[in-house]
Amino acid sequence: MKSSATQNSTQTDAAPAGGLKQIKAAVPVLASGADTLSSSTLQQLSQVQQARVTRLSRTANAAVAQYGANSAQAVQAQASVAATKVQVARLVVAGQQASTPAPTVAADGWALQGRVYDSNLNPLASYSVYLVDSQKNYLSAYGFAYTDSTGYFLINYAPASAPASGASTPPMFISVADAKGNPVYLSATAFVPTQGSAVYQTINLPAGGAELGDPPAAVKAVALPPLKSGWRPPE
Repeated sequence: MKSSATQNSTQTDAAPAGGLKQIKAAVPVLASGADTLSSSTLQQLSQVQQARVTRLSRTANAAVAQYGANSAQAVQAQASVAATKVQVARLVVAGQQASTPAPTVAADGWALQGRVYDSNLNPLASYSVYLVDSQKNYLSAYGFAYTDSTGYFLINYAPASAPASGASTPPMFISVADAKGNPVYLSATAFVPTQGSAVYQTINLPAGGAELGDPPAAVKAVALPPLKSGWRPPE
């Protein structure tokens, strides 16, 4: 089966009317992972913030030239640049989610889709996403997915037969292995599928995250063949 505190100054020329108010309103929404803003609005806000990055960068360079790199003025200006870059990245992530169409899902099935990012919110390609039980055993019945160049993955499950009456799905956890087959992420809470629909998950890997042992043999055998020069997982 394949499947952010910035220091405000004058409003940037690129900001549309009410743009900064929209950004302030969007921050808590984005931080909570909600996607109530449209893709076009998120793209517009991202462009506003990117313009602020350019302007703040000029201010930071001027502060360094006038006061020195270690001056309070330069440090504060550089911190504003860094914080605004984070805001841009968050807007991009939210925009990607808002623009991702829901897959077609079987009435008695479910789907898990989303994107995998590093700690700086850069998308991670060629990573494997799969499900494990509470004992970290690979749940092969649900298959696995590779991430594409945008970090996107999709596990779309359709049962071969109707589940037995009263049957319940055991707790499932999302696990991610990097392009070399090293497990680098395991969700702290169980993934709960929604029958007949898709659930979107944004996965952010921690900075300097340690490997979590070996990948399940079944995943390694199928999804992680011996690495060869030029080999890439299919998208």
